Amino acid sequence: MPLVLAYDIQYFFMSLWFPLGVALFHASNLRFLRVARLQKQFTHPSRRVEPGCNGARTSWLCRLRNMDHTKRALLFIGLGMIVQVLLTVGMWVACRKYHPTFGIPGTELRGATIPEQLVDLGRGWEWWPSVLWQVVWTWIIAPFLIWRAWGIRDTMGWRTQTIGCCISNLHATPMFLISSYVPAFEKVNRYFTPSQWIHLSILMFEIFTVFVPVFQVFKFWLQQKKAARSNAKWGSSPDDAPPSPSSSEDWIFSSNTSSPKGKAIEMFHEDLGDRFLTMSALELVLKEDPRPLQEFSALRDFSGENIAFLTSVAKWKSSWGEKLIDQQKREVYNGALEIYVDYISSKDAEFPLNLASSELKRVENIFEKAARIVCGDQDINPATPFDIEVAPWRCVADGPFELTSRVTPRMKYDGEIPDAFDVTVFDSIQSHIKYLVLTNTWPKFVEEMQARKRRSSETARTVRSEGTWKSGSTITNRIKHLVHQII
Repeated sequence: MPLVLAYDIQYFFMSLWFPLGVALFHASNLRFLRVARLQKQFTHPSRRVEPGCNGARTSWLCRLRNMDHTKRALLFIGLGMIVQVLLTVGMWVACRKYHPTFGIPGTELRGATIPEQLVDLGRGWEWWPSVLWQVVWTWIIAPFLIWRAWGIRDTMGWRTQTIGCCISNLHATPMFLISSYVPAFEKVNRYFTPSQWIHLSILMFEIFTVFVPVFQVFKFWLQQKKAARSNAKWGSSPDDAPPSPSSSEDWIFSSNTSSPKGKAIEMFHEDLGDRFLTMSALELVLKEDPRPLQEFSALRDFSGENIAFLTSVAKWKSSWGEKLIDQQKREVYNGALEIYVDYISSKDAEFPLNLASSELKRVENIFEKAARIVCGDQDINPATPFDIEVAPWRCVADGPFELTSRVTPRMKYDGEIPDAFDVTVFDSIQSHIKYLVLTNTWPKFVEEMQARKRRSSETARTVRSEGTWKSGSTITNRIKHLVHQII
């Protein structure tokens, strides 16, 4: 390959592929952070924010302020990508290094020998924009993003990815500049060229953004298989209830324990192995004290809508009596309508449940007409129902369950109630979501609770031991705890 052509390829690679890839990675990070913040509504009452201004039809600035957070971030990132593409092409056209027949005078390739020309090709103002992208993201944007998301301990590896990409890229631009302009590095450059410092950071980027997610996918797949096997093994046995050290299940939720988290930790003994990966154990937690599982699913697994839906349906079913008069049935229907709007409707729910199209159509036939009367028509693309949008102000309401309570009352539906509506309207959806939780969130929750109990036991043993600071095992535990806090 001709020398200049090779540097042409490297120039466009470094000026387009690398900075645009970083921009898209940052866009996904912003979206992930947005999802994490919206999921907090499932653990704490969340007030919806009204539009910032009312002149959306006359002012472009007002339209920008009212735009959804994700779309606004993608807009600015997209504009930056367009500017980078234009700069890259413009500087390539202006620089005579890559095409001696045209360009700005004074930008010709310098050097009498091939090694000198190679050095000159790797330097110059045409490399500054791509290097600037790398410096700004690594040293300013990424640390600020990590600081904003410091309290997030997700189960999907996003935090590890971002920290890993940031740390592994800190060296890139400083070492690239030093090796390019410091004469003492000429001996090193014979074996490790200046651009390879950037290439090394790109390699680490690919490892954290490609191979870490692949590892997580296989890990979750194994967890699903493990949960399914454990449920088939222990759930089908005569002793279907979760094992306990006493003859009663009351040991799990002792009335003397004031902290819900304490109850959850006390429940999961490591010596019992996988016997908690059963539907009966999950149903027991949902019935007795769902808050620890709700907090874990919302704040760490980002699937809080599943637990909130299950607890909402359970509370809604408890409101049914043997015989309902018309007014009572209307109140029950309005309660079911709120569940539909909050968790199922692709037009109203911020995080619609993952349901089959046939199941979705069935409940739409029962609730969609009433939902449009209460919430109004919404322009939502059915092909992308999981686009993160804040629910319309008109449809904000006091949720049917306290974990999802809201602050503004919703209109009540006074129209005709469909004949297909009864107490079993959510049964099939409830069973489907329970199985999703059992094979996805529940194994992670059990593993986390067992890890907390193990760390709590280790801490207690450390405190009781003499010579705490002199103990090698204690120092090891402290290092492990520090790494756990960072990652």
